[in-house]
Amino acid sequence: MIELAPRHKFGLPIASPVMPAAGAFGYGDTYHDLVDLRVLGALVTNPMSLTPREAARGRRIAIHGEHFVAHTGLPNPGVRRVLQQYRQTWERLPIPVIVHLIATTPAETAQAAERLSGVPNVVGIELGVVDNVTPQRALNLLDAARADGDLPVIVRVPFTGVDALAPLLADHGADALTLTAPPRAVLPASDAPEDSEARRYLRGRLYGPALFPLLLNVLARWCSKLPVPVIACGGIASLQDATACLELGATALQVDALLWRDPLILQRIAEGLAKFETSTISE
Repeated sequence: MIELAPRHKFGLPIASPVMPAAGAFGYGDTYHDLVDLRVLGALVTNPMSLTPREAARGRRIAIHGEHFVAHTGLPNPGVRRVLQQYRQTWERLPIPVIVHLIATTPAETAQAAERLSGVPNVVGIELGVVDNVTPQRALNLLDAARADGDLPVIVRVPFTGVDALAPLLADHGADALTLTAPPRAVLPASDAPEDSEARRYLRGRLYGPALFPLLLNVLARWCSKLPVPVIACGGIASLQDATACLELGATALQVDALLWRDPLILQRIAEGLAKFETSTISE
């Protein structure tokens, strides 16, 4: 077993280091007919907030080659409705559930964490903070997530905030860190000529293979310095990518938007790592 929260009183053990990233795998009902969930470590849910959020208006995706930016607004029906709809689904899953919670205000974060405590098979919270969060605000949100709930709290750190936030959050009580949330980027949102007034640009979160070397740089700089487990996330697209993350010190990993095109990549990586571990043990 792999322990994602060694400092927490209950811990957060998972059987495999491989998980879907928040927003890539739904709430547990989207890909269950395609992917053998039993080979995964946990389900990381779509982002949810205490209260409902509407989708962003206008164009939401801009594509450039193998990369794209997405601006969705993180729509969701809110914690209460999600629990009403998916509580029984989560309870029946063969793997534990980590809820990705959008950190809005400390008060709302505390209420949401309290509602998630005691939900069958929910074993942890992954806290998502905004890119421009200040260190003090991040600590306040972490305290709120831990105050009224008893679940381990993983914080997904913004790509541009790793240096300022990762050591601070680890020392302040985060049980693990996800490095990192997709960075912000801008891409043309139409195929109009560059000099056309009709050309528009979309700002959103960036996904694609270019993130992977950036992820490895973050892992190489920080894994050995942090006192908590690190979950690698960003551009992982193969068994070789996953192995590199683990070799650099990550405890687990998340596969993100590639799942929308090839959901079975998650299973192939998990099964490949399991075979490698088995062969290593037998030697």
